[in-house]
Amino acid sequence: MSSRNFLFGGLISGLFASLVLLFAFWGIWLLPSLGLLLTRVDLINGTIVVALLGVIGGLLYGLIIRDRRLSVINRVLAGFIVGVVFWLGGVLTLVPIMLGFPPSLKSPQDHMATLVIFIIYGLALAFFYQRLGAGGPSKSLGYGISLVLLAMVATPLLLHGAVSTDPENLELPAGYRAQVIAKDLTYPTSLALDEEGVIYVAESGFSYGPKTTVAQILKVKEGGKLAKIADKFEGPIGGLTYKDGNLYVSHRGRITELELQSGKRRDLVTNLPSLGDHQNGDLMFGPDGALYFGQGTATNAGVVGSDNFVYAWADRHPEFHDVPSRDFTLTGENYTSLDLKSTDPTTKKTTGAFAPFGQTREAGEKVKGEVPASGAVHRFDMEDESLSIYADGLRNPYGLTQDPEGNIYASVLGYDDRGVRASTNSPDWIMKLEEGAWYGWPDFVGTIPLGDDRFASERGINRNPIIQDPPEVTPPLSSLPSHYSPMKIAYAPEEFPQQGIFVAIFADGQPLTQDLERQLPSGVMIVDPETGKYDWFAKSKHKARAGRLGDGFKRAIDVKFSPDGKTLYVLDFGVWEFADMAPSAIPKSGVLWEITPEEG
Repeated sequence: MSSRNFLFGGLISGLFASLVLLFAFWGIWLLPSLGLLLTRVDLINGTIVVALLGVIGGLLYGLIIRDRRLSVINRVLAGFIVGVVFWLGGVLTLVPIMLGFPPSLKSPQDHMATLVIFIIYGLALAFFYQRLGAGGPSKSLGYGISLVLLAMVATPLLLHGAVSTDPENLELPAGYRAQVIAKDLTYPTSLALDEEGVIYVAESGFSYGPKTTVAQILKVKEGGKLAKIADKFEGPIGGLTYKDGNLYVSHRGRITELELQSGKRRDLVTNLPSLGDHQNGDLMFGPDGALYFGQGTATNAGVVGSDNFVYAWADRHPEFHDVPSRDFTLTGENYTSLDLKSTDPTTKKTTGAFAPFGQTREAGEKVKGEVPASGAVHRFDMEDESLSIYADGLRNPYGLTQDPEGNIYASVLGYDDRGVRASTNSPDWIMKLEEGAWYGWPDFVGTIPLGDDRFASERGINRNPIIQDPPEVTPPLSSLPSHYSPMKIAYAPEEFPQQGIFVAIFADGQPLTQDLERQLPSGVMIVDPETGKYDWFAKSKHKARAGRLGDGFKRAIDVKFSPDGKTLYVLDFGVWEFADMAPSAIPKSGVLWEITPEEG
């Protein structure tokens, strides 16, 4: 038999076997990430990439095996070897490099799901080829089809394979009890309570990556039943608060007032710079009656790079970039990275600070501060409807709260180990905000320069300053461990037995944000507002965080106290995992918890 026949048999076998990859990668939502290899984050390009991988594997297999009729054991062994080789060479090495990251060889344990998938692909390929390439028995074809059907059946489980959790699996302080109030929530991010204690939940409609659903507001009724109040918001919804019969919604690019009785809406703020990595987040009414809200940054550290294609916006909004919060003079530092929009995988572009991808900056060049801006807490005056910046230099001010004296606090997420200015070991923070203060982004980690050796990373180019003569940096109240990801926060009322700032801890996004050796826990921490010291209040008993089949907190994202101050509500976003470099949130896995003192 000629090599042409071997190649044709391998091609057809690889194409059929690629159905395993197609179904499985659809289920774990890896297809859009793979689509970036063809410059566009979508299912179609991802499907093409998977088909090409399958065909390449088939062609190589055909050239090696040729007309050998392998025993069943040898077919299984050959398929296993194919899967491992593809996993090592593709998932751990080639794919990260093509997406602008170093190989992921340090933490293979984070990629076990794709190892299993590639082994099943390899087995299917070996069985298909035995019949279609080597002319073996027809039952070998049946084995290959069975493996494809297995992947097809598993797909719905991969998409919706999460279960709610059991209160017995939460670790609480002595004297407290927990129960589930509502479950089956999809991407919930925000809580609000009215004066009667009625609970409203925002389903974000968005999770990082191209996986979107309906952004809507739900009312929690008796027995945990959910009733839709309003929908058609621009996901993600990042914040929700209540005042005088109205809900105020922070959703992508705008702040909207919703009259509960009439359903009438009014946009208070629009055109927020929220097309990038981080959007507008939490909002609250301050002691002066004004509405305060956080606005995150477009990038990790001030410069658009290839990582922002992975976050699925740099190709869709090529002119978008961070908006300076005040007048800055730039150092002229520029960074060259892969242009993942180009059809040529070797194409690179050079980019400067506060500029669109591909635009450079010069030393001494000045950029003018704007309102609204990236990385700042804003103040909206409800009387004259003016918008101003209250505090800035905040990478992602996601949560807001205030104490009885009216002091405002923010939770701020620190730098990631990604992008052209990648940084390791950056803490996250709780900030006590001062009006007009600058908190250091994009050149400082707290009060420490980003270029300090303790933050060195092999993923980036350099961490040299991008701002000349920066403002004085105001220190944080508390520096939390790296990648704990503090989300919404709430200052405990005096009626609650334990005092302090309660913080929903979402935990890490590895391997994309940093390649860590272990999972970090999710739950609720308490930060002392005087000393900044912190400790756990509630977390899972048996593991860092629950997964699809685990118990305990999955991804805590919001905390709120009841109007009487005796109950703490904890909103759990649900299962949010990573299939290699692709974030995958699981619908219907969100949970609303109630934690109360037993004497309450």
